Amino acid sequence: MPLYRAEVYTPAGEKKQISREAAGENDLLRWLAARKYTVVSVHEQRPREFFLPLRRHARKLTLAEQHTFCTTLSSFMRSGLSMTEVLSLLQKQTKDKYVSSVYAGLREMVEEGRSLAASMTASGVFRESLTGMVESGEKSASLAGILEKAADLIQNEISLRRRIQSSLTYPLLMLVVGAGVVVFLLSFVVPKLTALVVESGAELPFVTRLLIFISSVVRIGLIPFVIAVIAVFLWLRFTGRKISLPFFRSIRDNMVFSLIFSQTGTLLKSGMPLVEALKLTEPLDTVKGRLSAVAEHIRDGYRFSQALEKEGSFPEELVAVIRVGESGGSLPDAAERLGRNCWEYAQGSMQKWAALAEPVIILIMGGLVGFVVIAVLLPIFDLSSMAGR
Repeated sequence: MPLYRAEVYTPAGEKKQISREAAGENDLLRWLAARKYTVVSVHEQRPREFFLPLRRHARKLTLAEQHTFCTTLSSFMRSGLSMTEVLSLLQKQTKDKYVSSVYAGLREMVEEGRSLAASMTASGVFRESLTGMVESGEKSASLAGILEKAADLIQNEISLRRRIQSSLTYPLLMLVVGAGVVVFLLSFVVPKLTALVVESGAELPFVTRLLIFISSVVRIGLIPFVIAVIAVFLWLRFTGRKISLPFFRSIRDNMVFSLIFSQTGTLLKSGMPLVEALKLTEPLDTVKGRLSAVAEHIRDGYRFSQALEKEGSFPEELVAVIRVGESGGSLPDAAERLGRNCWEYAQGSMQKWAALAEPVIILIMGGLVGFVVIAVLLPIFDLSSMAGR
C-alpha cells in the first residue's frame, strides 16, 4: 500500500506529522478523523532513494543470510523490543557491510511508517515467499511465530540443497570432464583420423559419416554456442528471470501447497476465521487470485474442501485430506499435516532426481564416447582387412 505523510493538529492543539500506509488518501483521512485530528496537509511519500541503487545493482540475500534474518529477528521480537530497535541491533551485529546496509535501509523505511513486509519488498533482496509470510504475520499479529516457521522452512531447504549438491558433485564433474574430452575428440582428433581414411578412397560407414558431420558442426558452432550460453546466463542474471523445467513443476507446486496449508492451519489454530486466514495466506501463493476465489466460494456457503474442489487447481488427494479433517472436526491439524506432507513429497522428489542424475550422466557420456570410438575404428578395421588381402 502507498505510504502517506500527514501534517495534523492533535485534539490538544499540538502540531505533528504522521506517516502511515493506507489504501488511499480518503482511507487515511477517515482514520485521522476517527482520532479527532485536524488535517493540515496530506501527500503520498515516495520510497527513499536508498533502495533505488540497491535494487538496481543488488544481489539477493543468500538462504543462509535470510535464515539468520528470520531467527535473529524472531528472537529479538520475543524479548519485547520494537521493530526499529531490532533492525538497529541486526545492523550493528552484522559484519557483512552489504547485509548491514540492507538492515539500515529496512530500519529507515520502518521508521518512516512502512510495514516490514513493504520495506522488504522495496529492498528487492528477499525472496517473495518470505516477504509474503512476513506480510501475513504482520496482519495476523503473529510475526514472531511466522518468522520461526519461515526459518524452519529455509533451514530445511538449505539442508536439502546441500544434500543435492553433495550428490551431484561427482556426476557434474564427470559430465564436464567427459564433455571436454568429447569436444576435444570431435574438434582435433576425429578430423585428422577421418582425413586419412577419406584420402584412402575407402567407402565410409554411416556412423563415420555422421561423426564427420557432427565434428564439422562442433568446430563451426562451438564459439557461437559458448557466446550464446554466456549471453543467456548474463540476461537471466540481470533480469532476475529463471528457467523453469517442466518436470520440476510438481516439486514447485508442492512447495507452494506446503506454505499455503501450513500457514492456514497455524492461523486457524490461533482462532482466526477461515476466510480471514485465507486472505492473510494469499501473499504466499504464486498463483494470484486463487485463494481469493476459494474464500469467495466459502462466503457463498461452500465448505473448505468444496471451495478448493470448485476452484479447480488443487489436486484431489489434497482436497480429500481437507475433507477428512472437516468431517472429523480437526481442520487446523489436517491443514498443518497436509503442509508437512507436501514439503516431504517435494524433498523426496528432489532427492530422487539427484539420485537419478549420476547413472543418467554416466550412460550419456559412455554412449557418446562409445559412438566416437566405434565411428573412428570401423573404417580403420576395414582398411586393415583390405591391406591383409
